[in-house]
Amino acid sequence: MIRIMVVLILLCCATPVRAEPSYTDFAAWPVLHEGRVKTMESFARSTLYKIARDTHINDMDASTWMAHALFDPSAAVAMPVIFVRDRSGLELPQDRQGHHYSMSEIMVALRPYQDVLMALEQRDPAKLSADQKNLLAVYQAVIIYNQLIQAMSAVLPLQGYDKNYLEGGGSKAQRALIAEGGQDNAYVKIIPHDNPSMPKISLWQAVALNVNSPLIRDLTIMAKAWNDGDDQAWNDKAAQVKDILYAQQSEGDETRLSLEHIYTSVQPILWVMGLYIIGAVMCIRFPMVGVAMIGTGFMLHVSTLVIRFLILMRPPTGTLYETLLFSAAIVMLVGIIAFIKNRNGLFAAGSSVCATLLLFISRGFIEGDSLNVLVAVLNTNFWLSTHVTMIVAGYAMCVVAALSAHLYLFTNRLQIEKMMVPLALVALLFTAIGTLLGGIWADQSWGRFWGWDPKENGALLIVLWLTWILHGCVSGHMRTRGFAAALALTNITVAVTWFGVNLLGVGLHSYGFFSGIAWGLGSFCAIQIIVVAFLTLRHKGRFS
Repeated sequence: MIRIMVVLILLCCATPVRAEPSYTDFAAWPVLHEGRVKTMESFARSTLYKIARDTHINDMDASTWMAHALFDPSAAVAMPVIFVRDRSGLELPQDRQGHHYSMSEIMVALRPYQDVLMALEQRDPAKLSADQKNLLAVYQAVIIYNQLIQAMSAVLPLQGYDKNYLEGGGSKAQRALIAEGGQDNAYVKIIPHDNPSMPKISLWQAVALNVNSPLIRDLTIMAKAWNDGDDQAWNDKAAQVKDILYAQQSEGDETRLSLEHIYTSVQPILWVMGLYIIGAVMCIRFPMVGVAMIGTGFMLHVSTLVIRFLILMRPPTGTLYETLLFSAAIVMLVGIIAFIKNRNGLFAAGSSVCATLLLFISRGFIEGDSLNVLVAVLNTNFWLSTHVTMIVAGYAMCVVAALSAHLYLFTNRLQIEKMMVPLALVALLFTAIGTLLGGIWADQSWGRFWGWDPKENGALLIVLWLTWILHGCVSGHMRTRGFAAALALTNITVAVTWFGVNLLGVGLHSYGFFSGIAWGLGSFCAIQIIVVAFLTLRHKGRFS
């Protein structure tokens, strides 16, 4: 079927070489995808990431690529977009730099594996070899891309005909192929529908349901304008479609879509990272200027969290990416408070660096669209506001406490020494309360308070570790530098709990599983041990 549809698309539309139109209004279109109405920009980023493992391709951003895929499928099938991690065993061009290939190239390479792919789809993904997973991932990317480039085929101008499919154009063979490709195509749901269970439907769903929407006429005009190279007509109609779609949204949804469009366009977290790093450097010579820049970054950071809350209508702590954003804000808040209280520029700079590192790590957990709908077990605002927020705050306080220990081991300052125990106590308080709240949530969701799940064990590990070193400090069994060394190593327990247990692939917290970070996690733990050992032994004999 895919082979037939590739031939079809090549016949559908032959677009002349043309200048690029503006995609601003097009990027703001509301689209129903993965359980929520999002902007076309977010939809495009999510889709492109699934296909290309990136949100930019061939010097195009996601919205630009989406417009080309929808309105110029004949060029889209020849565009190197599909990501192939390992091309061994596939008849693909060997002189290609990078890992991206066109759909036409992939289709030729997959032809000998059609029966194998059908069998692989039925097997348990956990039992597939690396080569089989790679082959299946390429095939699944082709399926998504194939649906996408057919999404508008009903209104695309047909080569050699004055009318499109809906207007009766095309030969009998062409029309049969177009109809076959459009059957069950539910991609790009932008057309409003009266059914509450399906508030938006795709173009082909509208055709199947005989929905007489004026948007179909508008899409036809846009398709013709694109084919004619009339950028102004395409831009004008894209703006009109956006206004029509927004007018049919509720006031709250319209506000959220506008915020999302701004959020995805501005990418505020990148600005936050820049302000934090510059502020940390400035703190060395000009503490007040540096902290002012850090404070500006922090306000933008908090605004980002608020915007995410307003868009998703839930606390911004539901995914691993969001927990890193939230924890970075907590780390920075403590650094700013420490500066206000005792003018500790060093600690403020250190907090800024830690927050930036957390934000940098978070970039690795974005899979196209970072504004994700949660799985059912997490989709509860009460527990996200209590357990998850509390435990993430505990993680953040552990990072801050470990930072104070690192700074003390490096500088031996009394001002830093006085911060370690209070910060460790606050970290213990948040982590312990968060763990207890997690047990109550588990009892409500799974019928037991504690089940020795890896994630539960990890949270308990942090509580026991902090309890042990605080007891050692208070009882006098640990001297100051020994306590500082143990507190600095708290970063390892947090990293193992936060990310490490997810590598096991077992337990009820299956919504958090991911792979590919074992090497990075191991390197982090090894570096932490080496750094703490060096800083501790550097002052050998001064454990007082």
